[in-house]
Amino acid sequence: MRSVHEQNDSFDPVSEREMLALEQIESNPEITQRQLSKNIGIALGLTNVLIKNLAQKGYIKASQAGWKRWLYNLTPEGISHKVNLTHRYISRTISSYNVIKQSIRADLSLTSLHLESRIAIIGTSDFAELVYLALKNHGIEDIQSFATTPEEGQKFLGMPVNKINKITLRTFDKIFFADMGSEENAFLALGPSIPERKIVAFTQDGKPVEKIS
Repeated sequence: MRSVHEQNDSFDPVSEREMLALEQIESNPEITQRQLSKNIGIALGLTNVLIKNLAQKGYIKASQAGWKRWLYNLTPEGISHKVNLTHRYISRTISSYNVIKQSIRADLSLTSLHLESRIAIIGTSDFAELVYLALKNHGIEDIQSFATTPEEGQKFLGMPVNKINKITLRTFDKIFFADMGSEENAFLALGPSIPERKIVAFTQDGKPVEKIS
């Protein structure tokens, strides 16, 4: 039998898409694939493949409700699968938060972070919220939010979301690239104008990655 830790590690992007799709379908059986694509944040072609896979696995049942209109309903197996995925997602989220919090505590003890540190968080996802909460939990107050293409007037936990500007980011003590699986892209996207020692990226499991130079 696989351990809980192994099960949490297996919650990959495919599992997350399945969970989101099942949640959307459960709340709105008449949802179109185009709406589903927009709500989940994936291409329409991938949404079509996702729906077909869920149907083939027996998690949803599709029935025609009119010309070019379909109804999608969760099967008992689909409801059970959604509950399982949600449980694994919550477990991974809690695990990720604890890992982030412990890492920040270690950085504080090593003085690479201090209560007066200026922090930039890149990203506005649920995971970025975990990073923000972990930083606040350790008493760090000077935190600003950034995104590649923020919408006009966009807010993140009450803060204005700023457009990424490398000149501005260089003035921060630490830059948290708050996206799971960002350990390769973060250093490429922000370098070489920003010192690598300032950048904190994250693995797919939510573990922080830093380069000490």
